[in-house]
Amino acid sequence: MTFGERYLNRHILFEIAPGIIFLIANFASGLMWATAAVIIATIIFTLLGVVIERRIPMFPVVTVLLVLALGGATLLFQDETFIKIRPTIGRCLFATSLALGLLLRPPLLARALEGQIYLSETGWRILTLRWIIFTLLTAGLNEVIWRTQSTDTWVTLNTVITILSIIGYIIITRFTAPTYWLETNDENEKTYLS
Repeated sequence: MTFGERYLNRHILFEIAPGIIFLIANFASGLMWATAAVIIATIIFTLLGVVIERRIPMFPVVTVLLVLALGGATLLFQDETFIKIRPTIGRCLFATSLALGLLLRPPLLARALEGQIYLSETGWRILTLRWIIFTLLTAGLNEVIWRTQSTDTWVTLNTVITILSIIGYIIITRFTAPTYWLETNDENEKTYLS
């Protein structure tokens, strides 16, 4: 079974489904209804992930908390700024957690992808740094878009960026991993997840 078959398909669906619901609800009923819809969808898909995986995943739980806090503030104050900065804050928190995760043994990214890929210590460090840079670039892109474009354009581009960023992480991993790949039975190389 490949990496994509084992890990990515369900996780990608759970990651992008709330964004697609947000996009559809925005064009059907406006940003406030879309915000309420994305709050509900994020909670549902996170709970589904917990039930299926039989564990509480850290990153989706943080996403739920951000969506509840900033989506709730959007609805409470009727101010779209809160929901628009959520991707930026979420991505900056993700980049920060990856950076801090480099201090752990195994690193946070190695723990998140446990059993999916096997890299050397150097490989995990380089892959993590590349993910951090990419994450910060997408956070910056969100800031530029929401400050310069209409709300409908931002909603559309935010959904597209979410999907493309997942593809970006896959591409970064696919191009980085072969250089630092370890066989799971290789006793001579240092690995975190063998």
